[in-house]
Amino acid sequence: MPQATDPPDRSLALDGPTRRLAHRVLPTLLHPAAAPADRMAAARILDRAQTTSLTAVPAPEALLRMLMRGLRPSPGARLWERLWPTLSSRRALEVLRWAPGLEPVPRGPQRFVSVPRSALTSRRPRVRQGRLGDCWLVAVMSACEQVRPGFLQGLISSEGSATPAAGPTRGESGTADPSVRLTAIDLLEPALAVPILRRIPFLPVRRRRVVVSTRVPVAHRAGDRRRRPNAASLIEKAAAAVWANGSYRRLQNDFAGIGLLLLTGRWCPARPVPRTVEHIAEWLDAGRPVVLSTLARPRGSFTVAREDGTGRIAFMDAHVYTAVRALRCTEDGRPDSGAPVRLHVRNPVGGGESPALRRTDLYLSERQLRRAFISVNVGPSLR
Repeated sequence: MPQATDPPDRSLALDGPTRRLAHRVLPTLLHPAAAPADRMAAARILDRAQTTSLTAVPAPEALLRMLMRGLRPSPGARLWERLWPTLSSRRALEVLRWAPGLEPVPRGPQRFVSVPRSALTSRRPRVRQGRLGDCWLVAVMSACEQVRPGFLQGLISSEGSATPAAGPTRGESGTADPSVRLTAIDLLEPALAVPILRRIPFLPVRRRRVVVSTRVPVAHRAGDRRRRPNAASLIEKAAAAVWANGSYRRLQNDFAGIGLLLLTGRWCPARPVPRTVEHIAEWLDAGRPVVLSTLARPRGSFTVAREDGTGRIAFMDAHVYTAVRALRCTEDGRPDSGAPVRLHVRNPVGGGESPALRRTDLYLSERQLRRAFISVNVGPSLR
């Protein structure tokens, strides 16, 4: 185990900037006799390396930091990836409680909540997007869970839990929480994990196990129907580590095909919206997750007229929706054997409905689908 007299970066295979950061913070964080104030100071150094405002430093240094953050935005997550295999579960949890900057950096305040065990055993959790622009991932999680209940829970396994004998006290930066545990999430990524080249379609794919704590941001993250933390919160956190270089902010604004790749390991490029709802129904009946995307528009969100003339249907532009099922129903979702076949489409953002403007659960005809969506992504069969 690295000690204060044994720089840990020698055995962790780190690059230059991350090695220098490790040399500054790890000896104190890992030293069993380190004082609480010293550990908090080391954690603060780690936070400043990732979250300090560039307006608070001189212009030449700000330009250099901006460049380094563009290339490697969150060194803490890379440092943790090398560090955790060398620690026991008990020691790893103790380090994370003192230094949350070792995990993906949240968008917004660094306030956290733990995912309860009961949230990981729900039979059919509803996935809802938080205040983060990662609909490309949340909609795919919802689609996979829709065709195969328990799919998200199957990606998560326990890596052990422990309560440190001597943790932070009340009022200190890393207040101990006995409910925090370590979990392992299995995702898939291109074998060539270079920022630009990894987007080349049909590259070989490899499995990657990410070990994180069950601590997730209070805000700006996915959750259940009431935005309480659940399995989707942990998978979103793991995706930030795998695909977004340890930054929730960098997880925003991507494509649904990437979400299907991370969760299923299959390249699923976008294709035109089918002319018939029955075609999409065949995909869903075969256990294939289906998501639909809207085009970015200069004026933002838009509406489509209801076919019964009683109101309009609201759509978010540059957004990804989940296909739920095909059924004969009215535009409000009431079953009707005489009605045409409609596709139930769900907005992962959620929210309430109004009689004149539906936003979340939409029941669309073939014509409305082609007017609202630009493309569809279809994953492999999960059954």
